[in-house]
Amino acid sequence: MFLLPLILFNNLIMKLHFVIILLLQCNLYAQAPRDLNFYLAHNQVSVNSKDFCNGKFDAWDDEKTNSIIDSLQTRNDITRPFYIYLVSKILDREATILSASFGALCKNFAESYPDFLMEFLFSKSKMNEKRFLGNWSYQLMMEFLIDCPETEKQCIQHSLQQGLKKCKPANQLQLKKFYTMIQAAL
Repeated sequence: MFLLPLILFNNLIMKLHFVIILLLQCNLYAQAPRDLNFYLAHNQVSVNSKDFCNGKFDAWDDEKTNSIIDSLQTRNDITRPFYIYLVSKILDREATILSASFGALCKNFAESYPDFLMEFLFSKSKMNEKRFLGNWSYQLMMEFLIDCPETEKQCIQHSLQQGLKKCKPANQLQLKKFYTMIQAAL
């Protein structure tokens, strides 16, 4: 009489363990961008970022622009794709107006958050524009030319390896394509 409920309970526990293990195996730490209006209405997106997106100021080497660039390092995984979008828009502007450290920040981001960058740059989202991929690869290529004169290819390979360590398998092919674009532009 008590055996049937015990068997059903054990069966339920086993199913629950399976679901938990399955969820733990998934690397769900990056996502494709959402609709632009989602981010503009989000209360954790800075006023500077919203103002830049709405065309209220241009990208310059100033405090407002630097605050947007710094936001790439946010701990908020939900808003990070929006900051990738904004930095991509900044890269689309006159790159010479930005500080020399901008390339290093972009390189650091590519190495530290490769999943977010690849899922944005290779997404089919309306926020992603085809030229963004080229802009990011150009910025990193320039950083390697400045930072590693005469050893650019070795630096590119080292940077790729750093990114691959933090990249989930589903994005590794895109990351390799991205770094191939950088190396081909040398």
